Amino acid sequence: MNTYNFAITSTSAGITKIYPAIDLFDVTEMTVDLVDVFTGNFPNYLGIDWGDGTPALEPDVSVFRDYEKDSIYPEINKGVAPKYLADTYKHIYEPSSYALNKSIVLKINVGYITGETTQLSAPINVRTAGYYQTVEDMELLGLDLLNNEYNSSRFTLLTKKGNYIVQMDNKSYKEDTA
Repeated sequence: MNTYNFAITSTSAGITKIYPAIDLFDVTEMTVDLVDVFTGNFPNYLGIDWGDGTPALEPDVSVFRDYEKDSIYPEINKGVAPKYLADTYKHIYEPSSYALNKSIVLKINVGYITGETTQLSAPINVRTAGYYQTVEDMELLGLDLLNNEYNSSRFTLLTKKGNYIVQMDNKSYKEDTA
């Protein structure tokens, strides 16, 4: 499974920001990091719509960190931010079962106590693995020139990824079908 880290930043409340398109390949686990979202006004709502039809994520808004249960290290490493913004959120994107590319939009809303809402979004393209990505490159192991009435050939190849043997011949194309 592939992984992708997406760090979200904002400089003020009430803005709308569209990030550049994100290209994912095959099954990918995306991690969203919200620690750099503007916290000058207290953010009292967070909603993440992953865009692929799964239910939207609305984590609990906790005003304080319980140091008996939660570590202080995230505050030391990332700076002081509400716990639900210091947490990372993970989601697994899967490619389409019937198309080579699936285009969706990740939407994140951050609401503030002032009534303002920051709307952040990023288009996501999830590509399906094709034959080449599955086997990568192939090396020729053998070539058999069959001495028969059709002069058929048989190619034996070894894939670089997975070490699979693939054998092809052109016998069916040269046979007389009449």
